[in-house]
Amino acid sequence: MFLYLTLCALAVIGAQASDQRPFGSVEYEQPTAKVEPLSGDNILNEADHTKYQDCDEILASGSYKKAGAYRIYLNQSEPIVVFCAFELGATSYVISIQKYGRVSFVQNYYNYEWGFGNIGGGDGWLGLRNIKALTDAGNNVLTVTMQDCNNVIRTLAWNHFSLGSPASRYTLYVNSFASGHVLPDDLSHNNGMPFSTIDRQDVNNCAVQMRAGWWYNYCTYTLPTGKYYPLCGPYTPPGGFYDGMFYKDWRGFGYSLRFFRMALSRY
Repeated sequence: MFLYLTLCALAVIGAQASDQRPFGSVEYEQPTAKVEPLSGDNILNEADHTKYQDCDEILASGSYKKAGAYRIYLNQSEPIVVFCAFELGATSYVISIQKYGRVSFVQNYYNYEWGFGNIGGGDGWLGLRNIKALTDAGNNVLTVTMQDCNNVIRTLAWNHFSLGSPASRYTLYVNSFASGHVLPDDLSHNNGMPFSTIDRQDVNNCAVQMRAGWWYNYCTYTLPTGKYYPLCGPYTPPGGFYDGMFYKDWRGFGYSLRFFRMALSRY
């Protein structure tokens, strides 16, 4: 019990650590010439010459009903490719998902900025640049969907989610938690923090110790980008910090969830 409480405290408040990579951590992926957060996905409107502004226009066109990768413009000259989800007549943009553990989220800053993995395939990160573009265009409602080992699902929402400039390392601004009747708000602890990775560390070394990119605040109460443990449920981290895919006020730091998705939409 003492060890468990100690590890819990370390996960929340951080700990003094050396500059060396902690025991048990893995090497992060190296930058690549072209990083694709929707690799392997066919762009469903590839042959369509219409410059759709967003997923709403795509759905309203009547030509597309299938969730997947689409090219949109967001009032910009250069398009971006996003994952449009169409559910109950509403649209949203999946920005992060871990479902199968096929993609490592132990990535460097370059990859977190540009995106990596395969969102359509169930494991990927859209990229800080694209996430900021979506929030700047008014997609500021964040919806988090989580699933535990018993297939129980919890859905949480924040009515304001936005990111700061690249120079600020995409500082997180999140508030207006709208799901207090479901679970406590574990994300607002990270409000006002810059994004950190294993090669662009936060002052308390949380990114190195927890082995994932995130808006750490000595350290975090939730970690959607944490390690996907194949054996869902209680786990033992290799170092002194919990590094799984957790939401503290649902199953606790030491419980690795089965599924974690973050999506943006309009209010």
